[in-house]
Amino acid sequence: MALLFSRSRALLLALLVLFAASAQPAVAGTGSVQLLEQWLQQTRSGSADFTQTVSNPKGPAQAPAAGRFAFERPDRFRWDYAAPYRQVIVSDGRQLWTYDHGLDQVTITPVTQAFKGTPAAIFAGADLKRLFTLTSQPDAGGLEWVLATPKSKDSNFDWIRIGLRSTPQGPEVAELQLRDAFGQVSTMRFSRIERNPALPAGSFHFTPPSGASVIHQP
Repeated sequence: MALLFSRSRALLLALLVLFAASAQPAVAGTGSVQLLEQWLQQTRSGSADFTQTVSNPKGPAQAPAAGRFAFERPDRFRWDYAAPYRQVIVSDGRQLWTYDHGLDQVTITPVTQAFKGTPAAIFAGADLKRLFTLTSQPDAGGLEWVLATPKSKDSNFDWIRIGLRSTPQGPEVAELQLRDAFGQVSTMRFSRIERNPALPAGSFHFTPPSGASVIHQP
């Protein structure tokens, strides 16, 4: 079950970069890049249901996953996986908790170590153009697409594709695709999207359940 998180780690870190980033005043952005910049400027927090698939040239690489996601800038997020295994991943900006229900095990990692060697190490307050080369791509599937290519040579993924949708309330991120260094493509689709909701107090804190084994990683 721990494999579910390890295989999704690059996607989760990339999402953290995206959702934690701040946008500079829009200047040269055009098309979908400008739409992404508008979303960054207007969105401080959010939540959504998600489905996640991972595939490679040979087909599906793991069972589809589903759950609920929430974030609050600049550095807090929560993933509640409901299927195929129950798992909770929470960051308060200082510590990252990963709780595997099946193993009844909590792993606690300092955020600086969890994100070491990834673009997420400098996510707080950063803007995407500092981390990525952003390129507008043709519309597809009813979405406007941006290709984000990491500028860091140490990145553990090749690119992220960000699918955006215009709504009366403003743009929203509806789909994300990421190709990792092994050629696997992770796709995450969002539904029941809420932008700038009033999230419950304590959403980004985690207390290990009584009796659970707790592992502290340096």
